Amino acid sequence: MRIVAGRLRHRIIKETNIETTRETQDRIREAIFNALGPSILGKGLDLFCGSGAMALEGYSRGLNYIAVNDYNKKALDVAISNIKSLGITSYTATNLDYQVYLTNAKEAFDYIFLDPPYAYTDIASILTLVWQSKVSKNGTIVVFEMASLTKEVIPADYYKLIKAKTYGKKKVVFLEVIKCMI
Repeated sequence: MRIVAGRLRHRIIKETNIETTRETQDRIREAIFNALGPSILGKGLDLFCGSGAMALEGYSRGLNYIAVNDYNKKALDVAISNIKSLGITSYTATNLDYQVYLTNAKEAFDYIFLDPPYAYTDIASILTLVWQSKVSKNGTIVVFEMASLTKEVIPADYYKLIKAKTYGKKKVVFLEVIKCMI
């Protein structure tokens, strides 16, 4: 697996090789970031990070700070190894359940990448938790990857649907936070 574009383009990153973790393929990551624009600025959160590929691609394309979180310690260790191998120093890494992370979060992000296990089919509850927590603010862009057959129930009071695109077994939904409690 590699970084597709940006200042770290073509750099190789390790995969988790964990049965329960799906890596976002290079071509899908490229499509996601092309949809976001040639350069993204600010801070990014990869909440179900696996290898950290989404956060690393975001950093390569302009994010100045990334936060990675995964409940699976082995996956998080791979993400941290990838971050260190690329020489990134502006990051935090946590090994928490996503609900605990969101409940205790203290900072807002400009981009949030969500790729939970496909068994998590209650999309609305995950999005509601993101909206209720301090990780989101007005204008935060949320990129949510899910199984293509998952019904995307978007809390319309909290999010504006920017676009949704299906790539084989995966659907990617782009949302903008339009209302925040903070």
